Amino acid sequence: MSAGIVGWRSFAVAMLLAGIAAWSPHAHAHAASRPRVVVISLDAFGAQSLREPELPAPTLHALMQEGVHAVSMQPINPTITWPNHTSMVTGDDASRHHVLVNGLIVGQREATPPRIDMKAPKDRLVAVPTVYDAAHAAGLVTAEVDWVAVMDAPTITWRFPENPDPDGAIEQELVRQGAVTRDELAHFGKPSQAWRDLVYTRAAVDIIRQHHPDLLLLHLLALDSIEHATGYGNDSGRNTIAFLDDRVKEVIDAVRAAGELDRTTFIIVSDHGQESVHHLLNPNVPLGEAGLQADTASQPAFAIPEGGFALVFQKNATEASRQALKKLFEGRPGIRAALTPDEAAKMGWPTPPLTLPPNASARFRALPTQSDQAPDLLLYPDNDYEFDDKYATQYDAPTLQRGAHGYPNSEPLMQAIFIAAGAGIQGKGVEIPAFPNVDIAPTIAQLLHLKFDDAKGKPLAAILAPSP
Repeated sequence: MSAGIVGWRSFAVAMLLAGIAAWSPHAHAHAASRPRVVVISLDAFGAQSLREPELPAPTLHALMQEGVHAVSMQPINPTITWPNHTSMVTGDDASRHHVLVNGLIVGQREATPPRIDMKAPKDRLVAVPTVYDAAHAAGLVTAEVDWVAVMDAPTITWRFPENPDPDGAIEQELVRQGAVTRDELAHFGKPSQAWRDLVYTRAAVDIIRQHHPDLLLLHLLALDSIEHATGYGNDSGRNTIAFLDDRVKEVIDAVRAAGELDRTTFIIVSDHGQESVHHLLNPNVPLGEAGLQADTASQPAFAIPEGGFALVFQKNATEASRQALKKLFEGRPGIRAALTPDEAAKMGWPTPPLTLPPNASARFRALPTQSDQAPDLLLYPDNDYEFDDKYATQYDAPTLQRGAHGYPNSEPLMQAIFIAAGAGIQGKGVEIPAFPNVDIAPTIAQLLHLKFDDAKGKPLAAILAPSP
């Protein structure tokens, strides 16, 4: 590492640590006030990236020196955005929370292709309680900025959603401050993801300074966006990490300006990593060639391609028809695995509901690991391949390098990051072993002194300071 980089990083770290030094829970009169937690998710930030010695991320490095960080954090299957953000606030994997894609799958197992509803309400989408539900029930102030699977959640006090409402309360505050115009909010999807992340950060800063949430969930997407376009492990991604590092610093500065630094815990996470691919696979091509998408098909089947996995749904599926689907894909070029529901369940996926007679016992109708979101066949591609039906009109199509995720959560490049520092965290510069992301929600709950005992995950007790 060059002397210039070392000096620049050391100076930046020293400046940030000078402000963080007040994090002792005994430092200020505010220490008697209730604790606060800020969770910042940097979408697609892979654990391997954080280990690069010259990564331009002085704020993250300072947090690592002041607190603890993990070798990696294992995502759940599937390794995409909504399922893993849901796991981090529920403490459960997809077999229990049932979020499998970035939205709610509707129209599956019909004679026409299914679709994904990204506007489905949280109460319909997420099958288990969340830590923000528990916080709200305890009388705490909750907030989210660009978090996912939270549409219409009544237990979020303040919100600035992925697609903001120009008439929303936080949106109007930002307009009055001159941070964004009403027209920009009305056309929010047109500029770059980096610009949107700037606005998301401004919204988080406003919520911190004006509304003092006890729990704030912030999600930034710029790294995921650039890596999908250019692939993993290049300077486009590293430059974007530098940009995101500045956004994290803005949030810390806002907490400091609000006088709440001494009682705030910062948790920096990601939902998954990313890998580069050069081939696209269209799983609907084999289904069509087999006659399973013809108007006359008695058991039509359609695939939802999701990058590192694909979901196949079949109308009136049976065990025999699922085995036939499996044989259709097994052994094809680019296919790593074709899994029936029982096989997928071993990897933390839910299974489709049983077909039962109308008079069947309710006990057999509501098994928590069964969901209509679960596919009749789960497909995983080989490395260097991703499933796609937008750009691939043939089964196997070459593509310029791009990034994808969704692969099995055992893959090294799918591993996520975890950093925790501030109030309630013990250890300075400590690296902890890898752990599953379902432990995040119970850890948040313990920091906020909430009862949250029914989740699969457990608090990261080793990093939590004893209660005063």
